[in-house]
Amino acid sequence: MTVIVNLTVTVSISTGPTASGLVLGHAGAAGAARAHAAALGRPFRPTASRQELVEAVAAAAGTPAFVLAPEAELDLGLTGELAETGRAHAVRLGVLPLPPDPAAAARLLDRSARAAGAGPRHPHRTLHYCDFRREPVPGPRHSYGSDSSDEFIARLVEGAEAVVLHGHGNGADFRVGRHVLCLQADLLRPAPGHPGEQYLPCQGGGPCRLEHKTGFRAFHGAGAVRSRLLVLLSCSAWQPSGGLLGPRFQLARRLLDGPHLAGFVASTRINHGTPQLGAAVERLLDTGAPLGEVALRINLLAGEGLASYVCVGDPELRIPAGAATTKAPAAGTRTAARGTARPAPVPAAPSVAVAVADTPGPDDPRAARRLVQSRIVRRAVAAGDRPAADLALADRLADAALQSAPDGELDHLLCKFLGATLARRGPDVHDYLSGSVGYSPEEPTGLRHHCGHRLLRLRIVPRDLPAGALALYVCERCGSAHTLPPGGEPPRAVLGPDTLTLHLPRPLTAGGRYTAARQPIGGHPEPALPVAELAAGAREVTVPLPRDGAPGLRRIAVALVADGEFSVHQLPLTEDRSTRTAPRKAGRPCWTP
Repeated sequence: MTVIVNLTVTVSISTGPTASGLVLGHAGAAGAARAHAAALGRPFRPTASRQELVEAVAAAAGTPAFVLAPEAELDLGLTGELAETGRAHAVRLGVLPLPPDPAAAARLLDRSARAAGAGPRHPHRTLHYCDFRREPVPGPRHSYGSDSSDEFIARLVEGAEAVVLHGHGNGADFRVGRHVLCLQADLLRPAPGHPGEQYLPCQGGGPCRLEHKTGFRAFHGAGAVRSRLLVLLSCSAWQPSGGLLGPRFQLARRLLDGPHLAGFVASTRINHGTPQLGAAVERLLDTGAPLGEVALRINLLAGEGLASYVCVGDPELRIPAGAATTKAPAAGTRTAARGTARPAPVPAAPSVAVAVADTPGPDDPRAARRLVQSRIVRRAVAAGDRPAADLALADRLADAALQSAPDGELDHLLCKFLGATLARRGPDVHDYLSGSVGYSPEEPTGLRHHCGHRLLRLRIVPRDLPAGALALYVCERCGSAHTLPPGGEPPRAVLGPDTLTLHLPRPLTAGGRYTAARQPIGGHPEPALPVAELAAGAREVTVPLPRDGAPGLRRIAVALVADGEFSVHQLPLTEDRSTRTAPRKAGRPCWTP
């Protein structure tokens, strides 16, 4: 059997000079935006309502538009609507959230005005890094993979006009091979978080989430990032108001306050992209494309999925004329010969694909998913998260793929494994399949996560075992929310003061087993709940919430195993047990469309 899911979008947008775009001043930022438009020499329009702002962006079809708005007004919902409107009307959009402190807002506006006409400042023109390959990605002028992360960090500290960073991140820290870019790593780190703010445990005096990792060579703070333009191809690299992290706890937002960065492009949510995406972005920047176009082009690749990439800063910023690499490249870089033309400036858009070869694995989905369960257990043992004794469980799961009879004891053992894994590693159990699976394009569901934001669905497809695919539901704000067998439906969550209850979409025919654990921090595993039984016909699962009062953002996950199938359901928690910034009434039901 062969399964191929392919998304290819070819985009044709001019990379040459364009007329200056409109500056839009929204609500309380209108006065500051009017002055900023005058300083930039661009037309200005004020907007009073969210709908008026969206309509004004749509009316700027085919041109740049620069939105200045109060930080609290430019929340995740409005930012997403602006990005999708910009994509629909080919608007090269940029946004600048102005903080409530007038002095801080004035500094941002002053830097934005000065950046518009700035010349070259750094010795390198472009740097490209991809953490998902050991070797450099072919194409970019200076490209680095995880094996050459030392060289990339050295060039980053020297400075570049534009940097493309493709890797894992959460908004506050980003993995770079043997290094970590971390907001907490130098004197530019923010003051500790306090109740009512959204921050990571380490940002409120708690332990580092990476403290148990021994393979990292060094952590580098915001001071190590010397770039005028930055593209972060990473999950949740910028989170607007109402996101999981507050503005001052995000690396990209801190860089915008610093001496080097003039603007950046980043995603507001979890996303997937091929290594070729970073190479295409570097080529766009190198040929003079402005930041607003970079964000637009990446969003066009999402097809019907959510437009999540946003240009923060002036959308007309680009590498200044005359900027060039003046230092010899490090090993692993590729430099065009003198006098040789660079590649075509507008490459074909990369594909996001799931390509699966013919496989001798079973075509029966239930049997195939038993093999996937076995693979997850083996990967957990290989990662050092579980003892070698669990290989016996992996063997039993593989043997069960050849049988059709239910096995309650095996389901119990699998549920116990999931609880122990959640307690040691965290809720994203499906990450044990990384490297051996592909991801289908996202599709809207019409459903909402507990936080009130939209849920999208995609398939996780093992390349050699397509019948064992899983369904992943992703919240545009919170990230991974539900891992289910295909065709499964997410439960409705009710978060009370002391408990989390999942209301299942249909009764359990033959009963089941469940457990729960909170995401651990660093090398501090959380205690998992003992495996508990659910009777046939059960419609809900209720688990107690942890009560240790640890600071900062955490996640709790419930694992359910029923009739040979498993699912994991998760949501974020803060000290007040809420997934929202503002406290909510205890027991309020799941937000529904």
